[in-house]
Amino acid sequence: MADAETTPDLDVEVVDALPTVVPSHLPGELQDLLDAAREYADAATAPNTVKAYQSDWRGFTAWCAQHRLQPLPADSMTVALYLTAMAKNGRKVTTIRRHTAAIARAHRDNGLPNPMWDPTAALVLEGIARTHRSAPKKKVALLRDPMVQLIDRIETDTPAGLRDRALLLLGFALGLRRSELVQILIEDLSPNADGLTIRLATSKTDQTGHGHEFLLPYAEPGRPCPVRAIRAWLDHTGLTHGPLIRRLHRNGIPGEALSPQSVALIVKRRAKAAGLNPADFAGHSLRAGFATQASRDGHRTEQITDVTRHRDRRTLDGYVRAGKGAEDVARVL
Repeated sequence: MADAETTPDLDVEVVDALPTVVPSHLPGELQDLLDAAREYADAATAPNTVKAYQSDWRGFTAWCAQHRLQPLPADSMTVALYLTAMAKNGRKVTTIRRHTAAIARAHRDNGLPNPMWDPTAALVLEGIARTHRSAPKKKVALLRDPMVQLIDRIETDTPAGLRDRALLLLGFALGLRRSELVQILIEDLSPNADGLTIRLATSKTDQTGHGHEFLLPYAEPGRPCPVRAIRAWLDHTGLTHGPLIRRLHRNGIPGEALSPQSVALIVKRRAKAAGLNPADFAGHSLRAGFATQASRDGHRTEQITDVTRHRDRRTLDGYVRAGKGAEDVARVL
């Protein structure tokens, strides 16, 4: 995700994913193939990643313009100085690494050598990483009891309350990323006797669109139910197609799809309303909460990863310890 900091808009962008060394005059048929190849190459990178790279590239070109340096092609010392400036300004190591990826991408796409291949920039980056390395700050996992606390404080007679209730319960019950929550379409929902089947078209670990289907069962008696919460939201709004989780206009009318950042803000706002510290929570608290609660309930790691779809099970080490559970699908509500 791109930093919240903004950089001046310049007329310089990361260019086409195919090098510009392709001959400018091609027969019509080959030109059509080249245009199609560019479209396929563009589709290989997730849209959010492309936006982040473009923002980072603008930041680099703006810095170069300020110091009368050449951004493309950039020499290794120029990049080394830029990385040093970011480190001195308190930018995170992960952010600095992403900027080097954007710079490398721009050079690659223009058929130019990557300045990071030179030891000068590479050594500076390694030194920055060693000097400023720090353990990532993890947000608090939103477990079942605090989740119920949040849900109990949500009004169910307003569009915002119905939407937020559905969002929180859905994200928690399926351990969804915030980007996954906002991409679900109403057409992806299929009612059945057990609850809902939900198809997730793409995700962070499934950029090629193989998709994944979840069974979202009714909650156990006495617990907040994500299936009923979704139905209440849809019944109130009358929505039949398009994004499931949406922004709301001031008159309560649903608009376009909610942004991933808005998911985090809703989690924080609802945590504050429930008397919890909003700084402890973010959008990832829903996914972390599912994994942690499922582990505490005795579900096996295999059951949990069937839902969370982690490629590397070691990623769950922060949540899952050990435990024996039932053979059915991991559920936390």
